[in-house]
Amino acid sequence: MSKPEMQILISIRYEPGRTVSEMRDSLGMTVPTFARLIGALDARGLIAREREERDGRRRTLVLSDAGVTLTTPIAIVLRERLRLAFRTAGPDAVAGTRLALEALAK
Repeated sequence: MSKPEMQILISIRYEPGRTVSEMRDSLGMTVPTFARLIGALDARGLIAREREERDGRRRTLVLSDAGVTLTTPIAIVLRERLRLAFRTAGPDAVAGTRLALEALAK
């Protein structure tokens, strides 16, 4: 599994239901590269592309059961590392990080 493929899977895990173009834009990938990677993940049965309810021409991305199974151990490790990092940093640093992330999200 390549780093970009794993990046796509983790992004889909935490933001399921985003359209193909939204996901591609958020990851900063070119159309041909993203299409190739999504095609490979789909062929391996790790993702599903579903029709959007409002516009049937658009596809949303979700993880298949196999995709969830593959990403679960990674998500657990990531969550634990973040927990330890925040605990080590202390409450003032955590509050500052939250403020910075909220400002970036706006």
